[in-house]
Amino acid sequence: MKKGWKRGLSLMLATALMLTSVSVGIIAKQTKAEAVEATPALRVATDFEDGTVQSWSGRGGSEVLTAEAAAAHSGAYGLSVTGRTEGWHGPTLDLKTYMQEGATYALSAWVRLPAGQPASDVSMLMQRQTDGSAFYEAVAAKTVTDGAWVKISGSYTLQHPAEQLAVYIESFGAPTLAFYVDDVSIERAADPVPIEIEKDIPNLKDVFADDFLLGSALLVNEIQDPNGPDAQLLQKHFNSLTAGNELKWDATEPQEGQFDFTRADKIVDFATANSIASRGHTLIWHSQTPNWVFYDAEGKLASKELLFARMKKHIETVVGRYKGEIYAWDVVNEVLEPGDKQPGGLRNSLWYQIAGEEFIEKAFVYAHEADPDAKLFINDYNTNMPEKRQNLYDLIKRLKTKGIPVDGVGHQTHIGIEYPTVQEIDDQFQAFRDLGIEQQVTELDMSVYTNDADAYETFPLELQLKQAKRYKEIFDVFKKHADQLTAVIFWGKDDLNTWLRTFPVTRNNWPLLFDERLQAKYAYWAIVDPSKLPVETQRATAIGATVAVDGKLEAIWNRTPQLTIQQQDITKGTFKLLWDKKKLYVTVDVSDATNNGNDAIEVFIDGNNGKTTAYEADDKKYTFRRSGANPGKTAEYKTIKTDGGYRIEAAISIAGLSIDKELGFDVRIVDRSGSAVTTTSWNDRTGSQDTDTSKFGVAKLAEGPQLTEATKGTPVVDGTIDAVWKQAKAIKTERWVSGNSGSTATVRTMWDAGRLYVLAEVTDALLSKASANVWEQDSVEIFVDQNNAASASYQADDGQYRINFDNEQSVSPSALAGNLVSAVKRTTTGYIVEASIAWNGTPPKAGSMIGFDVQVNNDEDGDGDRDSIAIWNDRTGLSYQNTFGFGALNLK
Repeated sequence: MKKGWKRGLSLMLATALMLTSVSVGIIAKQTKAEAVEATPALRVATDFEDGTVQSWSGRGGSEVLTAEAAAAHSGAYGLSVTGRTEGWHGPTLDLKTYMQEGATYALSAWVRLPAGQPASDVSMLMQRQTDGSAFYEAVAAKTVTDGAWVKISGSYTLQHPAEQLAVYIESFGAPTLAFYVDDVSIERAADPVPIEIEKDIPNLKDVFADDFLLGSALLVNEIQDPNGPDAQLLQKHFNSLTAGNELKWDATEPQEGQFDFTRADKIVDFATANSIASRGHTLIWHSQTPNWVFYDAEGKLASKELLFARMKKHIETVVGRYKGEIYAWDVVNEVLEPGDKQPGGLRNSLWYQIAGEEFIEKAFVYAHEADPDAKLFINDYNTNMPEKRQNLYDLIKRLKTKGIPVDGVGHQTHIGIEYPTVQEIDDQFQAFRDLGIEQQVTELDMSVYTNDADAYETFPLELQLKQAKRYKEIFDVFKKHADQLTAVIFWGKDDLNTWLRTFPVTRNNWPLLFDERLQAKYAYWAIVDPSKLPVETQRATAIGATVAVDGKLEAIWNRTPQLTIQQQDITKGTFKLLWDKKKLYVTVDVSDATNNGNDAIEVFIDGNNGKTTAYEADDKKYTFRRSGANPGKTAEYKTIKTDGGYRIEAAISIAGLSIDKELGFDVRIVDRSGSAVTTTSWNDRTGSQDTDTSKFGVAKLAEGPQLTEATKGTPVVDGTIDAVWKQAKAIKTERWVSGNSGSTATVRTMWDAGRLYVLAEVTDALLSKASANVWEQDSVEIFVDQNNAASASYQADDGQYRINFDNEQSVSPSALAGNLVSAVKRTTTGYIVEASIAWNGTPPKAGSMIGFDVQVNNDEDGDGDRDSIAIWNDRTGLSYQNTFGFGALNLK
């Protein structure tokens, strides 16, 4: 699992907490509130009008809860919450005797901040104890300010028996935040329709029987009823099961020598009883390992010998217990963290601090001794990233050379709706092929978000289809590597049971193949039978630029996204879009070696994006023939012969074009061979575009890349503005990635045969590096795409160079760190960054255009949070991942 999450007092949760119901093995300390009378037909409401805090109490014990007039949303009093010192601190209300298993409840509360408190996210959650373990389940979250009351509302279904049950309100990202709460309502909804799985749809495990095992992670509460719908879904679709938390060290041996396999046995026994293979996760990890493992009786860091003795006993006991029942183990988990700057990219964990790399070797040896037939894996996340992937490859190769029994590599594959690219996922498998080991996808899910700020109340259809398409593309890659890929394991079976409900923030997320009611989603059908998917409304971006219609592509075309036109996964053509105030420019490249003059490209425009089932006045169709004939001259176009096909470049006159306008858009390839006619559309696969615009895609008009120039010259990099800089053209970081005011910079560039030079004069009233995260410190970032490829991911020539106000550098990829030379001087209004960056490979020449951008990071109030990002060109915030949004720098 990814790193960086804590919940309640259980700091050991860190990164592996999975599913909405997160089993942690310990319960966060709280003062138990007075029980609410069990009246399921009635509504529970607290409004604090009696001038007391009523049945509410503080979870942590340090909170100060008072009924105050200033906290009133309505009436005379509301609840004031102060004295918080941890993110999980807040008011809690016991609901054990009110809520009934199987029932659904609507919960709401009005929240506002006292004057002067910064806007923050406030969350409502449920805390449930089942079988002695605590589970934290999200209800809703909203951004709250001191300016207006905000209603936080959501629903909650009590799906499992509970020994303890409470609702609580917290602001996890703002540990000391004070807030007001009033008019809390908890009301039972009508009994829901019983959940039943779809028994007549294909079994996933059968669909991929010839490729790999198809598995799911789970928590023991999901099989509480071995005949219930959750258990039925697992039985029907999966032939590999992974215990999400029950086999980790804190669950199996919380105290030295005191083993508890109660919950783990239930999962393994369930799998065995249903002829499902069991996968073990995980033996050695820096998180969810009790502290006693790393310290001796005197409280000092354990010796290597003591650590190994404990490790050996633990592995012998756990692996030995399930010998012959668990077919594969994640022996070590997340042992790599390049940011820790240790040799080989190893994580600077307590394991590593005590025993170095040897702890990894010992873990595999002990596991093999305990069960010689089990497959032993090294498991990690972000294996799509080249630096970390190379570190992992090198580590496995070292281990194999020493005879250490490493059987496979596990790719966690927690991905997003847009990142990483399909090619990067392909690369992560390709990189390990020559090691001759098994590969598995061990923790697959797909967040529907691209940032931590968005939160949807419902799952938009457009996003459902986008997720489905991406799942299909990714499973196509999995099948490509099926000769080495032996299992694909989802991190959860359904959208209710997913850790992404509370990580990295509390919000709804729909990352899996089955919804909250265990029904198959479009994502399921995308990998089982794509023909069952509705027509997706795809989106294209046209960037602002004016070009000549001559069939030749100016450099600006490299800066606009390329879309594919496919038929049964075979690419028939690609297209790109540009625009200016009067015209939409379209270029289409078609793969068709058989030359027929009547072959054509048809472009469909819906000027108001009305999505109507009949044409309106603004709806048009344009035909551009391979022969170049243009009898109607409805639009200017040019046909060019290409290797293996032809290119159409066209300019279509459209009134009222402006930034952010959305056009209904589709493009169709018409291929004629004798009397046969074949059509392939970008969006509307039904072929109804001639009369119906409802199935068009969407083309959004975006601002174009900014262009500037670098003067040839060689300044001295010392933080002093040499006279030579006066001849350099100035640009400003005036576009906002986040925030809408704050620190900005005036930037100049120069170049010579060896280096690119950048001077940034930054205006910043308060300089801060309070955050341990370098990207949240006051700094300047320089982005370089030397070959101007505008690629979807970084290539070998691309680099991100960061310099903070104390001249502390951070470079990505780190292999390029030697390219950067910098100097910084503070000024009365901020600071000056002067830097030079060595060219990668063959230096560019005069007249070359390189991709370039520069941004300013700003912690406005010195609290360690980055409050604004000002950039010259790319507003997406993804410049650290791809070079597509960079501006362009002409070397004069």
